[in-house]
Amino acid sequence: VGAITKQALFPPLMPAGRPFRVSNASRSRRKGIVASSLQELIRKTLDSFFISAGRITMVLEEDGTVVDSEEFFKSLDDNTHLMVLEKGQKWTA
Repeated sequence: VGAITKQALFPPLMPAGRPFRVSNASRSRRKGIVASSLQELIRKTLDSFFISAGRITMVLEEDGTVVDSEEFFKSLDDNTHLMVLEKGQKWTA
């Protein structure tokens, strides 16, 4: 009974989502996306920008640095400006 009560009162903690600003390659569209992992950010970006091809690259909007590891993603500040690049697109200043 104790274990069941504990589970009901204290559900497992999920990592808190963090806010990011994501734009498309032309910077004509911007979306605010909250995500707790790089995979979640990619999934939500695909949904939010209606991108059906799963091959995208997330980069820092300011300089085009690729965000391709969970470790680097975790080091980003809240409200970091990111850009989603679809296949064939390149970052430009």
